[in-house]
Amino acid sequence: MNDPSSTKSRVARLLSALGVIASLVFVGLQVRQNTQALRTQIRQGLADRDAQVIYSIAENPALARAWTLMWQRDTLAARTLTMADSTQARWAMWGMLRMVENAYVQVNEGVLPESSLVGYGFTDNNNFQTPQFAAFWHGIRGRFDPRFVAAFEAEYHLK
Repeated sequence: MNDPSSTKSRVARLLSALGVIASLVFVGLQVRQNTQALRTQIRQGLADRDAQVIYSIAENPALARAWTLMWQRDTLAARTLTMADSTQARWAMWGMLRMVENAYVQVNEGVLPESSLVGYGFTDNNNFQTPQFAAFWHGIRGRFDPRFVAAFEAEYHLK
């Protein structure tokens, strides 16, 4: 004969197991939702930073002129910059590089898809292919994430 206390014990263990499974499913869904929220925040932060760099150049004619003269292929044009213009163009470029570095690190850590690198200027950016940029980069490269430096230098042949 079945012992009623044994049946109750089995039912209790089954309910406990189902409770644990339901809790794990809930935790898994919460982690997934939080990961998606984090990715959204990171993308928004990168987009905000991108817009900030672009608008700072677009809304400031002096910076736009300095940027154009500093980072174009014509090395003689860069020599016409004042010290203030050159400094301004360099700081703006540093800001852009930080944004690109951040995007690279987020992709490298699996937070963002690899396609994000194109959108944030890691690939096919003419500004990173001038002699002026190469000289600038070699002076600051040690201040960036080593993984980013290696990938960036490989992408733009900056070694």
